Amino acid sequence: MEWAAFFKLIQSWGPSAISSALVFVVVYLIKKIDADSKKDETRAAELREYINKALNNFGERLSAVEKEYVKNDFFFRELSGWKSEINRLSDQITNLFMAFTQNILQFFNRGKNE
Repeated sequence: MEWAAFFKLIQSWGPSAISSALVFVVVYLIKKIDADSKKDETRAAELREYINKALNNFGERLSAVEKEYVKNDFFFRELSGWKSEINRLSDQITNLFMAFTQNILQFFNRGKNE
C-alpha cells in the first residue's frame, strides 16, 4: 500500500483516526529513541573503559620511560666524573711520556757530543 493511499484512507475515517495514527507514530519514535539511547549508553561505557585502559597503559609506559631516564641520567652523571678523571690521568701519562722521551733523547745527544 502506498503512503498516499494510506493517508487518504485515514482522512476518510476522520480526525480521530489521524490522531490515533499520530499517537502510534509518536509512541514508536519514543521507543526507538529510548532503545537507541540505551545502545549509546552502552557504547559510552565501553568507550570510557577503553579510554581508562589506554590512559593507564600510557601512564605505565611513561613511568617506565621516566625511571629509565633517571637511571640513565644518574649513570651518565656518574660516568662523566670517571670520564674526566680518566682524561686527566691520560693527560698526565702523556706529559710524563713526553718528558721521559725528551730525557732519553737528551741523554743520547749528550753521549754523541762527548
